[in-house]
Amino acid sequence: MKPKRLLWTFGSLFLLITLVGSLPQFGPAVRADGIAARPWRTQGLQPWGQKNVAVDFGARGLWSYDGHWIQLSRLDPRHMAGWGAGQLAIDFGVHGLWTYNGRVWTRISL
Repeated sequence: MKPKRLLWTFGSLFLLITLVGSLPQFGPAVRADGIAARPWRTQGLQPWGQKNVAVDFGARGLWSYDGHWIQLSRLDPRHMAGWGAGQLAIDFGVHGLWTYNGRVWTRISL
């Protein structure tokens, strides 16, 4: 008998985040020096493109999830919006308004 495979969709991911309130922690809960690590709390989610979710982890930066985690920026975004064909618009406050197309960041305003 074959084991059943669990299929995760973005709807499942959003439901999980909504129910749990945060994504699972990355790495150990306590650092090597014995100090408790900061939890990875979501401050915002934005679907963009066909299968991407941008996740704002506050001071830990902006990450993208498409089945794998990729850090897009170390900056903490104030606002995010998906638009066009796979574009992500990010307001980084004093660092300006930027767009990201999955490969290239473009600054569009201060």
